[in-house]
Amino acid sequence: TWLAIAGALVAIAVPGSLVAGVGAVLLGLVDSSSFWAVQRAGLGITLVMTLSIGIGISIYERTRARLDEARERLRAQELEAERAQRLAADARLASLESRLHPHFLFNAIAAISGEIREAPERAERLLGEFADLLRASLDSSGRHVGPLRDEITVVQAYLEIEKARLGERLRVKLDLPDELDAWPVPPFALHTLVQNSVKHVAAARPAGAEIRVAARRAGDRLEICVWDDGPGINLATVPSGHGLDSLRARLAVLFGSRARLDAGRREGGGQVTMTLPDRASQSP
Repeated sequence: TWLAIAGALVAIAVPGSLVAGVGAVLLGLVDSSSFWAVQRAGLGITLVMTLSIGIGISIYERTRARLDEARERLRAQELEAERAQRLAADARLASLESRLHPHFLFNAIAAISGEIREAPERAERLLGEFADLLRASLDSSGRHVGPLRDEITVVQAYLEIEKARLGERLRVKLDLPDELDAWPVPPFALHTLVQNSVKHVAAARPAGAEIRVAARRAGDRLEICVWDDGPGINLATVPSGHGLDSLRARLAVLFGSRARLDAGRREGGGQVTMTLPDRASQSP
């Protein structure tokens, strides 16, 4: 407290004043008869200055302690807010992912069911592909990103199942360089893009569709493009719950403005492009 500080300063100042007074008398600077008068005057000034300094130090220390306490409270509030935001983001992402997997699995089962009577052996082979897809779906639970090569494996298995159902109506070209295999990608993101073209273009038209799947590095970002010879899609009019709408929401939760999903007309068809950040900037 300020009293303790002032007391300590007085304990130092009073003996110091006496020693200085005795030294002044010995040196002839002060007459010995006026020694105590000078000491009383000096002591009064010393006490006033000592108390003032003590109070000033006490106020400073108390203010600094309050500021430190306020900083700690603010930091704790910021940590709580950050934790709440992260929990909310994780909950929203889990909701979106749980909505994605059933759509994919139901579509795969429907594709295989059409082959059971007409081509049992092919259906058996496709069931093996489906088992791999189911395993990939279960393995992706709890992971927000995985290597691109895993996504390519999922898409290839999915396309095999759909080719069995659609036959020559489904024509697919893949251009996915090996050097991009390790790039982190949200699970089933590539599958969502491909499924959109298969479901809404290839399966919806008697003539089927040509689909091109490509990935390339654009600076420090990864661009994954899925093109088909259909009319294209306007993301602004995509209804809530649509696969592309859910994918766009997942990207926003995972990467914010660092990832994009774009769609437009290109080379006489429609193309959807997913842009992802590089590995170093994927940590939230």
